Amino acid sequence: MKKIIVFLVVVLTFSGCNNNEIQLPTTNNLDSTIYITHLKENAITAMDISTGKQEKVSLPFTFSSIVEISSGFFIASVKEEEKLYKINVEEKIISPFLNVGNGIVDLLYDSQEKSLYAANVISNTIQVIDVQSEKQVNDIKVGEYPSKMLLNGQQLFVLSAGSSEVYKIDTTSNNITDSINVNPRPEGLQFDGKYLWTGGHGATGSLNDRIFGYDPETKKEEISVQTGLMPIQILQEDEGSDIFVLSHGDHSLSKLDPDTYSVEQKIFVGDNPSNMIVDKNNLYITCLDGDELAIIDKNTLEVQNVFVIENGPFLLFKGGNER
Repeated sequence: MKKIIVFLVVVLTFSGCNNNEIQLPTTNNLDSTIYITHLKENAITAMDISTGKQEKVSLPFTFSSIVEISSGFFIASVKEEEKLYKINVEEKIISPFLNVGNGIVDLLYDSQEKSLYAANVISNTIQVIDVQSEKQVNDIKVGEYPSKMLLNGQQLFVLSAGSSEVYKIDTTSNNITDSINVNPRPEGLQFDGKYLWTGGHGATGSLNDRIFGYDPETKKEEISVQTGLMPIQILQEDEGSDIFVLSHGDHSLSKLDPDTYSVEQKIFVGDNPSNMIVDKNNLYITCLDGDELAIIDKNTLEVQNVFVIENGPFLLFKGGNER
């Protein structure tokens, strides 16, 4: 495993065309750039993964969620702020988008309906926003602490972690069609075309090391798979592709066969892995307490590189067309 430590990081100050804009950090090659937010400081880092060069910009906040709207254009939330923000990687600008209220922890974009869904853990609602008109058009009441959303066709799944429920919402009408009771203190959400999967920390007083598969029609738990301690993220690119499970309790990444649901491979990463994204070749994993970004071949789970990212690397998004 090759480990590259970058000793010189350029820290830029808060700047922009006006007082409401923040200049993104820059690299020489946008297609090989990955952006990393931090949880232990208010900042965002741009890193060229081909060279390891990093550049950091201080922020007045910490992002809680980031979602891609179109190529090079993202929207981000800050849990403690009322505003959503636009991120334009071509223009290298962060700017205010829309006031929606405090408490947004997850964002999801429906490209067919041109709707942005924002999960609000203070009001326990899913706020529906028309991106083109930049207006909120609906407010859907769900269970306690809606922490994760997942889109499957015209069906939106919402994990309400506080009440251990998953809500099903018809995106054409924005009406709730059903709800499913799931495991205690759930975290992570994925639908593979057959089962709706959740993970999580486990009931109070116990620690969970499994993910649970529910039939969304019968609402019954049909299967559970031992993966790693406290699985927090479940990721599958397409139906029929491998299922990846990130567990921060034992700092592990597991790969499941999509047909048998057996664990094919399991590796260990840095301390307290917190977020994972995927592109056509690799998985990218931030390790919050290990201060690392790991790049892992998604087919073999061989570690391609590990970069030091100080002060709690958290959310990830890629800037160019190589996604």
